[in-house]
Amino acid sequence: MRTHLLGLTTAALAVGTLALTGSPAQAVDGIDGGNISGSGDVPTSVDVAAFGSGDALAAWTKEVVGGTKVYAAIATDGVWGAPKQVTAAAVTDAHDVHAVANDNGDLAVVWNQTIGGEQKVRGSRYLANGSWDGSTLLSASTDITTINAIDAGIDGSGRVHVAFGTEHVNVDRVQTSAWPKGGSPVIDTFGFHTYDPSLDVNPAGDVLMSYYSNEGGQDTILVTRRNAAVGWLGPKPVVWLGDTQNETRAELADDGSGAVLLGGIEAAKTRALVVRVSANGTLGNTELVSPAGVPTSHRDLAVSPNGTMQATWSAFENGNTYVIRSAVAKPGQVFGTGALAEPKTITSQAHRGLISDRGHQVVVHNDADELTLRYRTNPAFLFNEYDGGAADGPFAADLDREGNAVAVGVVENGFNSFVQADFLDLTGPVATVTAPGPVAAGPGFDVAWTVTDSLSGVKSTDVLVRSAAWNGGFGPQQVIANDVTTSSQPFAGAFGGTYCFEAQGSDKANNLGFRSAERCTTVPLDDTALAGKKWKRAAQAGAFNGTATSTKKKGRKLVLAGVQARQVDLMVGTAKKGGKVKVYWNGKVVRTVSLKGKAGRANVRVLDLGSVQTGTLKVKVVSKNGRKVTIDGVVAAK
Repeated sequence: MRTHLLGLTTAALAVGTLALTGSPAQAVDGIDGGNISGSGDVPTSVDVAAFGSGDALAAWTKEVVGGTKVYAAIATDGVWGAPKQVTAAAVTDAHDVHAVANDNGDLAVVWNQTIGGEQKVRGSRYLANGSWDGSTLLSASTDITTINAIDAGIDGSGRVHVAFGTEHVNVDRVQTSAWPKGGSPVIDTFGFHTYDPSLDVNPAGDVLMSYYSNEGGQDTILVTRRNAAVGWLGPKPVVWLGDTQNETRAELADDGSGAVLLGGIEAAKTRALVVRVSANGTLGNTELVSPAGVPTSHRDLAVSPNGTMQATWSAFENGNTYVIRSAVAKPGQVFGTGALAEPKTITSQAHRGLISDRGHQVVVHNDADELTLRYRTNPAFLFNEYDGGAADGPFAADLDREGNAVAVGVVENGFNSFVQADFLDLTGPVATVTAPGPVAAGPGFDVAWTVTDSLSGVKSTDVLVRSAAWNGGFGPQQVIANDVTTSSQPFAGAFGGTYCFEAQGSDKANNLGFRSAERCTTVPLDDTALAGKKWKRAAQAGAFNGTATSTKKKGRKLVLAGVQARQVDLMVGTAKKGGKVKVYWNGKVVRTVSLKGKAGRANVRVLDLGSVQTGTLKVKVVSKNGRKVTIDGVVAAK
């Protein structure tokens, strides 16, 4: 997940955390959360972190009587709870707040605070009882005059990672802090004359950081990474022969690979550049993403959990129009041409770009004091627009792993100022087929499914099936439930058939969800389908389809020709004096099965081919005469 805090003139990255798969539909609506903070003095900073599906943590700082306070609110399924104080008492100059969250429900807030004339980084964790745990010092206790450029993230274990620039006695140094759950922060300090760090964290605990160094009077962008086992690797310089803008963005994928964005000056114009970083810290070549000859500003980078990248930039084009463009690179591929994410803005826009594994692209900006979310859910679509309402102060945005966006912004109105929030539902429902099981009890059975949507709610569901006979291949997929609002229905199959079901839901914002994973079941063939001489065929209570085939004679055989299957189970009856059979596939023995045991029924896997193959199944009795062998059926699964 990715989150950015954006002020009126500056942008600071805060993180939470896949190639584009292409979402099948475009959202048409958002969820207006309205005022989530209550009214009061103007909030001085704000941030938001998405987690789970449709859940988010928002945090902000605000002046109160006696100083400032840090506040937070939590949204569940798009509905915001009441704001709570993170700092119980007023503190001195709390600002630059960052919200971090993971999908395990670990939430924390980090901020900058002045204590005794020196600035400190402090943090607080959300507790299971719904309160915040106070305030923990995350930076050095002394010898820091000012702190700037805070960036923060959280990994899957709940460890909070913070990077920040410090200044003391006219010396700039980058520091990091790793704060484990239930433990004390560990602080690392980087070289002299280092500043402006950007940091990202993935669930595994990998950390990627980029920052500037001015050692020797020459600005250089350095990139380093760490994991819990190895610690920080030695920093590596980004190779760019020209000057750079004073900005960098580090973004990380779940597999440990990542990228760094910078603004590189070429022929007096600044271009958006990206350098990829491998999981072992190796830097790739510098990629020029924005076109030559077009000056860019307010560049941003997003990397989805599976490594899809989106670079965005604001540009002044054709001598008369400010626009925002977006270029995407799937994992292992080059960046495409910059698409027009926002065709016209009043000025060059600070913005936040977001991208998901599912192909959702979002660009959030604040144009004409209006929080604007430009989005598309498929590269085949043009960017659409959702107006998030008035917002004339700092704003922030994030994307959950399913691709739903959340944005927060400050509305400045004297002592009636507040933080307002919006969710943009870009993702259709999640569907799962829950029944039947792998082997059906008979040709008639129920198909069941669950469909959930965290934001807009489920509108309807389609259920599809593809079918194959035991001696044939799958036919075309067919719809067996169209736009239903139920969660199950009966299905009529046939003996020996394999049936694979999928479900797909639509939500009330007209998003079509992805199809569920297939759930397949096989109806067994009855024992009467196997050919054999001198076996006893009889009705039998408790047997599959009420019949069983049995013998006590050694050498008797049952044969089923023309089977097309990936797996074959033999359905047998067991007995205290049960016999033994050998199972052949195309003349070769594949399993010997003992039927000795407590009286009952059993399904025994006799063949696992890995792929569908055609053959003849033969069952031969090899136990001595008098030992009972009962065959109840065959499961020939695709």
